[in-house]
Amino acid sequence: MANKTKTSITVDKSVRHIKAALYQEELSCDKVTGFHLKKTKAGGTWRLRYSDLAKKRKLITLGRFVDGTKDRLEAAELALSYRGKVEEGGDPASEAEKELQQRKIKHTENLNSTVGIYFNGIYTKHQSRKIDSGKHNLGAIKRHFSDWFDWPMTSVNKQHLKTWQLSMESKNLSHETIKRSFGALRTMLRHAVSEGILEADPTANFKLDPPRASEKAAKLDGSASKSRRMLTGEELAGINKGVELFNAECTDKLNKPNWNRPIPVWFYPFFRLAAYSGLRTGDLFSLNWDELNLSFKRLSKTPRKTQHHSDPIKVDLPLNDGITKVLKNWHGHMGQPTSGLVFPNMQTNTQMDKKTHNKHWKKVLKLGGVTTAIDFYSLRHHYCSKMVSKGVPLFTVARLAGHKSTKMIEQHYGHLSPNAGRDALALISGDFDTPMDTRKESINE
Repeated sequence: MANKTKTSITVDKSVRHIKAALYQEELSCDKVTGFHLKKTKAGGTWRLRYSDLAKKRKLITLGRFVDGTKDRLEAAELALSYRGKVEEGGDPASEAEKELQQRKIKHTENLNSTVGIYFNGIYTKHQSRKIDSGKHNLGAIKRHFSDWFDWPMTSVNKQHLKTWQLSMESKNLSHETIKRSFGALRTMLRHAVSEGILEADPTANFKLDPPRASEKAAKLDGSASKSRRMLTGEELAGINKGVELFNAECTDKLNKPNWNRPIPVWFYPFFRLAAYSGLRTGDLFSLNWDELNLSFKRLSKTPRKTQHHSDPIKVDLPLNDGITKVLKNWHGHMGQPTSGLVFPNMQTNTQMDKKTHNKHWKKVLKLGGVTTAIDFYSLRHHYCSKMVSKGVPLFTVARLAGHKSTKMIEQHYGHLSPNAGRDALALISGDFDTPMDTRKESINE
């Protein structure tokens, strides 16, 4: 270690400089050329200024000013060492920068060496800033790429992606599901590029193969749309009967003085609003009272699937008297809150799990004597299907269902409007009719 004679900067001089000097003012050493103490906003910094062999001026930081004792002596010792390297033709600043870069690279490699480490570390933290903490994106990667988690990040290539698609197809996953999961992985890899972990995105010039012939055939013959249909009259009657009986059971338990188990009284208004609005269950479970205006009978909700878009769609629904009455009764039961979840967990007051309704729905079907396999999402299918079949414009159906365009409605429900073309042609068919057309028709008759 250097003694105090190796620098003309004493403890007293350094302390006075830090206290009295102006911002960025320097206190130079008379013994070690270029060695100085610079006043900074946070205190001070020991530095060395020198010229390399090309006469280019260089500056290197030697340490932070602490109290002018040990830090001063260590900085002076380092300055002398670097001065010696300069005289021998070396360049301490370049060497220090190279060493720093190597340390950064090594640190990055240790932190993000595999797909799993990057996924569970930096990427999960990045997704946590998004709505729902990016659970859909992260969930897709975890479900369909967990076999890759032990691989080095740099090893992912196009052949892996081709093999992966074949593997997913062998598990009978739909092309849409495969496409969504691939999109989630691509998003993560592009983030890794932006973070400097990958030099290039291995998915940049890769395209998934088109759907299998059997999947295309299913779309053409209509088998892929069997679940996207209107409920039959018998099914509707059974569901309505079941939900009324289930609600009566809940009310009966609510009135029993000794009943101490949770009662799903929320399910009836939840069901009624789902059937009326066609909203997805996730949007119902996240619905807040400030999104419901019962006085003006309106519901305004931005679907969670579009919240991350730069221009998210907002579903704006008028509420009829029937559903308004149901919601007002529920509002009163909850103590007439002005904010918070409309359908919270009654024990924790937090958002319920997205599958909480399933067991109650099964009970409704059983009570109503419904034997066909109908899931709760069928209410949304019925909502869209009936509107399309009754001639409601596809754009209107799309907006009410929370879609930005008619593409999804056309793809999944367009088959329910077989007379749309005929009805459209009928609007203009008489515009250019002539007496001759009428006369010929009479003759043919």
